[in-house]
Amino acid sequence: MNSEEVPQPHAADEYEVDLEKSNDGPVRAAARWAAGLVDAFFGGDGSDAVGAAVVVHRIDNDAEVLRINAGSIEEAESLVAMVRSDLEDLGHDEFLDRWGGRDGAEPAH
Repeated sequence: MNSEEVPQPHAADEYEVDLEKSNDGPVRAAARWAAGLVDAFFGGDGSDAVGAAVVVHRIDNDAEVLRINAGSIEEAESLVAMVRSDLEDLGHDEFLDRWGGRDGAEPAH
């Protein structure tokens, strides 16, 4: 009898994370655009004008499991790094619990 534990699959075996354009409504998109202009006027890069979302999809069917709208590209890139790290470190259920994701499919084991 083998006393070794069977390694649990990581969430990265089932999910992938991408940076996508935010799907804000027209009012929020206009507010974001105005904030980007003000930022650029005061010497910023104006990146707040572009809405970004961090999106986690199932690898097998591309179903969206989690979407986080970020305030700026920098914020979104930071979130992608955190999500990617958790995908590598956590199991299926732990990842969904931590990030509040919803997956209607059964985990593949």
